[in-house]
Amino acid sequence: MKKIDDLGYELCKYQASLFEHSGSLSNCSSSYFYKQFMNSELAKRIDSNGFLFESLDIEAALDELKKEKDLTKGKTKVPLAIMSWIGYMLRYWAYTYEISSKRIFSNIKINELERLYEAYHSLDVEEAVKRISDSKGMKYAGIFEDELYLIRQILKKD
Repeated sequence: MKKIDDLGYELCKYQASLFEHSGSLSNCSSSYFYKQFMNSELAKRIDSNGFLFESLDIEAALDELKKEKDLTKGKTKVPLAIMSWIGYMLRYWAYTYEISSKRIFSNIKINELERLYEAYHSLDVEEAVKRISDSKGMKYAGIFEDELYLIRQILKKD
């Protein structure tokens, strides 16, 4: 497992803010935003860790996401504090486990994370991620294992 560093913390704070600001999307449910974001080009760029050098503010990031994805589905919103926690925790998970947002999304949905908020939000984020990851059978494996996972997913489709 990779140790979190200053870059990782900044990415976590950025994504927490992005998830929190997703509440401003009037015609988009939180679960739909989560799905669209986790499968977006923006998430891929944030996964690459060089994203902070782009200096893209939150509003510009939401605008970019709106251009790439349809963010006009659903109305049900997760409370902003929970969305912020989910965004932060997911980025911490992707950064320290060195796995993609897309892989995390394929293993856990927002309604599961929302249910875990009460029990886990007061834990150290590393402990929360470890517990969730272990419960999903997603042990730390590093980049090589993540690539193997993607190959397995492709082969399943064929």
